[in-house]
Amino acid sequence: MTAATLPSNASPVMLSVAADASPGLLSRLMGTLARLDIVPLHVYARRRADLPGEDMLEVDIQLPETASAYSERVAALFRGVVGVHQVAGSI
Repeated sequence: MTAATLPSNASPVMLSVAADASPGLLSRLMGTLARLDIVPLHVYARRRADLPGEDMLEVDIQLPETASAYSERVAALFRGVVGVHQVAGSI
């Protein structure tokens, strides 16, 4: 998608993913983006073990303007990734 074909309201999209803290989670999320030929602008991951028995990973991913048309699809694909519990964002 080129700048000429972007929707007029295109802007960067932020997705927040809550998932099990497993070693392969980040690579599965990035692999999903790679298959769609999307390079994120920003990725921030933090491990949360606040509650006993819970070990979660929170990942914030900012997608570029050029991917804004695919944000719903990306969110749906993230929801299908093994270990993901929730996906929310500014879509």
